[in-house]
Amino acid sequence: MINIRYVPHNAQSPEGSASSFTGVFVVNTPAHDHSGVSHLAEHMCFRGSPYYPADHELFAANALLPLSINATTYAGCTYFYVQSYNKALFTSAIQFMYSGLVNTHYSQCAFEAERNGVLVNELTMLEGNIDYANNIAIRRNDTSPMAYQHAGGFSDSVLEISFDDLIDYKKTWYDSDHITLLVSSADADGNEIISLCSQAIAEVEARGSNAKSCGAMPRSKAAEASESTLTPTENYVSTWWVPQEFTHDLLEVESLIQKNVKSSSVNLGHFFIDDEVNHADMIALRFVHNTKANAQARKDARKNVVSLLTDLNIEAKPRLFSDAKLPEAVQRLIRDFQQQTHSRHSEPHSPLKLSPFADYLCSVHVCQAGMHEVDVKNKNADTPISDNWVPTVEVEIDYGDGDGDEDEDEGKVKANKTALLATNFALLLSLDNLPVLPRLLHKLAALSVQTTQTIQSAKSTQTAQSAKSIKSLLSTQRIQNPENRFQCIGNHWVYRVDTQFHHYLIDIVTDASFWQPRTNGECYALGVAQFNGEIFIYGAQDRQASTRDLWCENTFAQIDSNAGVSHYPA
Repeated sequence: MINIRYVPHNAQSPEGSASSFTGVFVVNTPAHDHSGVSHLAEHMCFRGSPYYPADHELFAANALLPLSINATTYAGCTYFYVQSYNKALFTSAIQFMYSGLVNTHYSQCAFEAERNGVLVNELTMLEGNIDYANNIAIRRNDTSPMAYQHAGGFSDSVLEISFDDLIDYKKTWYDSDHITLLVSSADADGNEIISLCSQAIAEVEARGSNAKSCGAMPRSKAAEASESTLTPTENYVSTWWVPQEFTHDLLEVESLIQKNVKSSSVNLGHFFIDDEVNHADMIALRFVHNTKANAQARKDARKNVVSLLTDLNIEAKPRLFSDAKLPEAVQRLIRDFQQQTHSRHSEPHSPLKLSPFADYLCSVHVCQAGMHEVDVKNKNADTPISDNWVPTVEVEIDYGDGDGDEDEDEGKVKANKTALLATNFALLLSLDNLPVLPRLLHKLAALSVQTTQTIQSAKSTQTAQSAKSIKSLLSTQRIQNPENRFQCIGNHWVYRVDTQFHHYLIDIVTDASFWQPRTNGECYALGVAQFNGEIFIYGAQDRQASTRDLWCENTFAQIDSNAGVSHYPA
């Protein structure tokens, strides 16, 4: 049985809060290289298990239930969190999450879809940002003993992860010895919550797994990372490694240092802080030298940077965990865990035994990396990625039902599994639980919403204007394509769902077929969300983005057909 800790939360739940119960699984997941195997292992924890076999379990639950489940991987640790205001739903979600953590039985085709499709799509999207691309170029070429081992992996390196690599990694690190569950609630008894979570986990452990593998997908179908047409230039990069305790003060003055470097009469280069903590609890201070600088100029630039840094009052302070992507209650649990288990994360006023900041600037490591010019927009950011990932028919893993007939069906395509959380808590399913549209897609959604408002405004003024004026106004709006509820830029898209079809959405979203573009690896993200009072279906980093308008219309047309109705507008 894993270690379960209850962390009291003295503050009462804010009025209107929908997350009274919070749980965080802390998994020790070291990164020994740039392969990204720990990142892939995180993804695979949501690809079904003997207890919750449906591939779309997470997506349906996050969309329609008063529940939030997500995960994030850092170098050395992965956090999986669950939040809900409903106690029974919370404990069931804890069980779902734990069953995914300890599962090591996957179909080869599910592995290929997640690695070659979803993960490559995610990393390709990140690498489209020039600042990110430059940072990972430095990481890949840094030969220092302190160099980062990039837990997230790169769009090409993840393709080197084999099926056996994944299984070996999960068997080694995703076991009870490396998993801790942290739980908290503002308004519940700690012993009761621990008891409920323990029972839910014990049921998973008692059942175990009884899985069979399916045939491997041909390697020729593997995706290839798309390449940027921007030509990088070779830059020298100087790096100073300093303890993470100096992070707070350094980030406070980062912009000041950058300003002073730029204000120099000679273009010395670019300074930035990579504040991810490495295996030695250090962070990197990077200086990218001007490409035209010779050896002496680079030496002078380093002296200038060191002088700027030493003139500032940089003091050591305990670094408490913080990640704006995570809910505050989740961050609070992680901070408490770190303070309890690591002396470096002690209370804010505890004494720290570190050398003066200036001492760490005496040692510098220099490498070369092919980088793009800073502050230049990546022209390929909105260019569709190459469609060289061809998913096969998904052959689901057979977990066995104990009736002795599994052998007869081996190799056959299995029926889509039911999303159990959505089924077991059907009374809680509601469109009111839809999450907010990801910020990445707000621009697209705003275009669709604005179009709707323009049409409505035109119709409301019909009685007050002449027929000729109305005809002119609507003609202008038709040029702007007002009826096109579908908006797409590059690999991202949104589809606004008209109000009369909202009542179909629960049935659509709980069905496995809706999520096939995501489970087959065609896109990084797929979902249903709210924005400015409207409901949208959306996709991010989707290899078939330009065709999703037809896909959405066909989805509703199928529902209409089943209901004996056919009136969805073209």
